[in-house]
Amino acid sequence: MQSQITFAAGYLAVFLMPALLALGVWAHRPYLAFGTALLMFPLARAVFGGFDRTEPVLWDERIATVLHRLPVAYGGALLAAMLVVVVLLSLGWVDTAASAVGLGLSLWMTLLFATCPAHELVHRRNRVEASTGWLIAGLAGYPALGLEHLTHHGRYGDTQNAEWPRVTESVWHFAARRMRRVNFEAWTLLLQGDRRSTLARRQLIAAMVVTVLMATAFTVAAGPTGLFAYAGAVLGVHFGFQVITYLQHWGLGDDSVDGSAQKQLAWEDDCRFQAWITLHISFHQAHHSASRVPYYRVVLEPDSPRQPAGYVLLMLLCLFPGLWRRLMRPVLDEWKRHPRQVLSPGRRLTCFSLYRGRTTAA
Repeated sequence: MQSQITFAAGYLAVFLMPALLALGVWAHRPYLAFGTALLMFPLARAVFGGFDRTEPVLWDERIATVLHRLPVAYGGALLAAMLVVVVLLSLGWVDTAASAVGLGLSLWMTLLFATCPAHELVHRRNRVEASTGWLIAGLAGYPALGLEHLTHHGRYGDTQNAEWPRVTESVWHFAARRMRRVNFEAWTLLLQGDRRSTLARRQLIAAMVVTVLMATAFTVAAGPTGLFAYAGAVLGVHFGFQVITYLQHWGLGDDSVDGSAQKQLAWEDDCRFQAWITLHISFHQAHHSASRVPYYRVVLEPDSPRQPAGYVLLMLLCLFPGLWRRLMRPVLDEWKRHPRQVLSPGRRLTCFSLYRGRTTAA
């Protein structure tokens, strides 16, 4: 019981970003949340190590109940943190261009992490919990998340519709293709939704209303500065969400792997801290295999392709397509040759060096 409590406490990491956002603005350090995520989160691998469990934890029912409700509680914490920021903005806490940029960056990173609890909840069978996921997505400025992600689970390996990126495709091109398609499908649902999509249409509208209300609150509180900070963060979330999708599925689509539509392939990472703070979104192939399984019962797939670093580092690397291909192509090729001989960075930041010297495709 004690060991379960200790391990379950790690999932409280999801509250770090909202807390750092509000604390940073209050302490006149609006860049605090962004700086912490960028510089400190990757180092958490060295502290907490990898996730070595191969079987689901047999949780005590009381602990499981708390963990099950945690994403909903997160929604309340995120709303509270953003309201604190709005109040502080109205009091003139952010009064320079540099602090406004810092706020925008911290807000962006916080809202990008907010898509993880939203993602968890939109898969829930309970209608209230699922709707809460849509509302959290609205707070994050990405009201179409529920529509996009549930559609994503029905199109495994599909590179044509930008569900999986093409192996030769840069993150920039993939993100542009995917955002165009998602926006088109969202507007189609709003304007032409039929009876079968009534619930999804209502949830999308509710999430959009939340986004508009939050944008209005920031604008009323701080005028152009508030609008700039929130709108910039929202644009960053839209792009960042596609970057994460790119990291999770690059090289595993129907243009690269035979039968990818049936295999439901995705990259996974065993970093313990990353699993905590993302609610196991980094166990992504396992999530695709059983999307209704709650995050605290998800474990790594034994033969999934493994990422050679955490999301933060890979997000930065993929912005440079040439560097990305040079580093990641050996990783992809090695997994194709030996899918069950998985490699892990362990407590290191990366394990790219383990692939050095191996033969790769051009």
